[in-house]
Amino acid sequence: MLYKAYKYKMDNWFLAATIIVIFSSQSCECAQEFYQQPTNQSAVQGSTVVLRCIVKNRVGTVQWTKGMFGLGMDRNLPGYDRYTMIGSETVMENSPIEEYSLRIDMLELEDDDVYLCQVSATNDEVAIVSEVAAVNVLIPPDPPSLKGGLTIPAIRDKPTNITCEILNGKPKSTVSWKKDGIPITENTYEIATLQQDKKRVNTFGIVTITASATDAGKKIECGAWNEAMKDQGPMWTQATLDVQYKPVVRLSHSNPDMTMKEYDDVKFKCSWEANPYEITWKWYRNDELIPNSNSDILKIPRISRDYHGDIIKCEATNSVGSTVKTHSMNILYGPKFKNDPKHVSVDNGDRAELICEADGNPTAEIKWYRQGKYTLLHTGSIFVIPSVRDGKFGVYTCTATVLGFNEISRDIYVTENGPPEIISDATQYATLGEQAMIQCMSVSSPKPIFIWSRNGQPIDYASSGRFSAPEQGLPYGGKSNLQIMNTQPEDFAVYNCTVTNGKGVDTLMITLAKSEELPLALIIGCAAGGVAVIFTIVIALVIYQRCKHTDNESYAETDSNTEIRKRDKNESPSEMAKSTLMDQWRQDYNYRYSADFDDIDSKTKTGQYGGIDTERYGTMPTNYTNGHMFGDHPTDDLGPLNRFENSYSTGYIPSTFRSPSRTDFNTTGRINTNDLNSGRVSANDFTSGRVSANDFSSGRVSTTDFSGRLSTEPLEPFRLPAADFTTAKLATNV
Repeated sequence: MLYKAYKYKMDNWFLAATIIVIFSSQSCECAQEFYQQPTNQSAVQGSTVVLRCIVKNRVGTVQWTKGMFGLGMDRNLPGYDRYTMIGSETVMENSPIEEYSLRIDMLELEDDDVYLCQVSATNDEVAIVSEVAAVNVLIPPDPPSLKGGLTIPAIRDKPTNITCEILNGKPKSTVSWKKDGIPITENTYEIATLQQDKKRVNTFGIVTITASATDAGKKIECGAWNEAMKDQGPMWTQATLDVQYKPVVRLSHSNPDMTMKEYDDVKFKCSWEANPYEITWKWYRNDELIPNSNSDILKIPRISRDYHGDIIKCEATNSVGSTVKTHSMNILYGPKFKNDPKHVSVDNGDRAELICEADGNPTAEIKWYRQGKYTLLHTGSIFVIPSVRDGKFGVYTCTATVLGFNEISRDIYVTENGPPEIISDATQYATLGEQAMIQCMSVSSPKPIFIWSRNGQPIDYASSGRFSAPEQGLPYGGKSNLQIMNTQPEDFAVYNCTVTNGKGVDTLMITLAKSEELPLALIIGCAAGGVAVIFTIVIALVIYQRCKHTDNESYAETDSNTEIRKRDKNESPSEMAKSTLMDQWRQDYNYRYSADFDDIDSKTKTGQYGGIDTERYGTMPTNYTNGHMFGDHPTDDLGPLNRFENSYSTGYIPSTFRSPSRTDFNTTGRINTNDLNSGRVSANDFTSGRVSANDFSSGRVSTTDFSGRLSTEPLEPFRLPAADFTTAKLATNV
């Protein structure tokens, strides 16, 4: 471009000079002319260049111009140390010929320009100007360099551009590539940019490679060459390929057989390889980040069934990218019932559908039995009785089994629809100033609705602020507890409990009576007596131990002596009382609740014990304690509905029958002065440890309660009164 611009200018100048010479030559026969003119020259920086200029018949003065600036007419060209006009004078064909060639030593980039040789005009001759001659200074480039240094990162299996810089060359350089000594001919291209001096060129060579794992550590080479290096080969540079890749991850967990059981301690581990090695770890559960999980190990102590079906994700990230591995959780766990028991009440002859669903992994197997029987009736979560008639009402047991875990079971009640029956006490007790609870329990199918009134007037719960009547559903009916906060004198009245269920109505008038308190003097006296008794027992034990020690030294025990001692021990009053008591409990329990008994004489409802229609309700688990059916604790009403669920269920397992203890003498009114009047508690209870001095100090028993009730006769073992409630024939077979 520079050369063309100068040539254009010089051509115009030369045309003008030629016109002058033509006009001048008309008056001269021997004109000065160029015998040899300069031509374009290319030379490497630092070399010498000679531009020829030979003039024939010269009469004017010879001068060289560089870029339109004159260098001077002295052959030594003062001011230009590296420039000289060389040559001599000769005669050819009777015409003088003189050489004024321009020599440039130690060629530099500044010498890259256009030059003219010109001869000035005289009075007789016109000026002449030579052709334009360009000096092209060739400069070899700087040694090539690879961006990235001695190690060049390349992403594995992804196209990666590698750049080679070749600077300060003139003209532009060509770029060559090799990988481990093998030329690369594909996917290469070059970019050239002119520097500010408009002469030198920077060249950028680019090669695109897709590195594989085998390319790691191989050499990548870049070569540079231009015309200034025509006498030599390209200059080369090289670097090592660093093949980088995102983490390669394998997810495993600690269980050798690759299975997990509920409550196992589980450890997940991500095995990995990556380049670069700096990795950031994250763990997720169902795409939710697990806090503080920043290593290649995740620990889950005592894993629960809640993890079953979840996705555990391990994410490893380096500068190249991220890799995610997932594991679908398969937790083995034992059976657990999904819902509360769904008891069924139907009319005689109707269809009954019993549902028992349990969760488990592997899937729980559901089996159906009749309570107390071992004949398998059905398998599956739904058991259908096409027509429920006499003999098919009662309690059915469904069991859920998962291989490797404990079996669980629950009872489903099939009851016959009919009018409700109230089975609560007609007289109940409370203490002035404390909370009172009046219980109304009904055997009913369908479920009952309870309505309370006092002295013939409905109870306004909202305005009273002291009354509430929470209800509790039972498998065979329901229970409503009328609760009175801070019992007042006017609260000791007659309450009406009305129960309806769409099949009928039942009503019971319940009297809330005031509990009597023991006098303080009797409480103190009994406490002192208790202390004396305890002191006496301690003294007796000390004496007994001393005597026993003496006997052991002087008496050899024989088998017959052992038998006598055993007999004496078994016949002790306390043991006899305990044995008789437990026998009575067992007899009473078997009498009421056997699944196989037939007709039992029934009584009409007395207000104290309600008659239970067991033909409608089957074998009902009951617990008459101190005259109250099922006791005072709500869970006693349900019986063993869910059994043996271990850690997989919180089903209630009832306690065995027991005699009254000190815990029965509390403020709930289980045992009070009326119990003493009615014969529920006797003097034997005090000698057996059932009632202690602490019960007197609490004010629960007063001295007046013993007026005329205690005798000096030897105490007899305590027995429960005979059952006083009605039953009917129970269905025992399906």
